[in-house]
Amino acid sequence: MTHATTAITVDALAEFTGMVGGRWKIGILYSLGCDGKARFNELAERMSPVTPTTLTRQLRELERDGLVTRTQFNEIPPRVEYDITDTAHTLLPVLEAIADWTTSHGKKLADASQS
Repeated sequence: MTHATTAITVDALAEFTGMVGGRWKIGILYSLGCDGKARFNELAERMSPVTPTTLTRQLRELERDGLVTRTQFNEIPPRVEYDITDTAHTLLPVLEAIADWTTSHGKKLADASQS
């Protein structure tokens, strides 16, 4: 890999982490992708112990970045559902690979950071 190629890859990875960085964003995407669309309270239960303020902020950022859709229904009481976009759906295999890697190596790395 050349220096130019590495720089492009590093820039792309920085852009990716800018979009999905945050303690709950990857979990939100994975939950919506695997368990389907959800209303706010249902998603909050899935993501427990996330606070409502944090969940709201992260959902807004994911919506801004084109990874989550928010659909508001004109009903009484008002109903809002969140879902992932088709683009975000392509991330699911990547997120599963990250989860597998963390399961395989996370304990060793956590132990190393404690010593």
